[in-house]
Amino acid sequence: MVKVIAGAFANTAATTDKASITTGTNSVTVQVRLAGKPTSDPTHFLYNDGTVTSSVPRVIPANSKVDIYTGVGNQVTIVGANGTFTEVGTASSANSGVYD
Repeated sequence: MVKVIAGAFANTAATTDKASITTGTNSVTVQVRLAGKPTSDPTHFLYNDGTVTSSVPRVIPANSKVDIYTGVGNQVTIVGANGTFTEVGTASSANSGVYD
């Protein structure tokens, strides 16, 4: 089942490899922890500064729609109550079939 979440949330496992994030009048930030396979280490971040343990959240501008890679099983956090997170695509990564 595809997830659709409005508002802020933390460390929610993705069930598809991509997500679409839409915003209203304010921006939001997105962070992805590499909790899924093959890394399985939530202290590592997908969006980082070259050091995997240093998160650099993606900023999604106000009044926009951005598709991002999440990876199945990785933990997604959105800060800012003005966005909607919608999973898109399929579960094609190493954790496909592991998460419902």
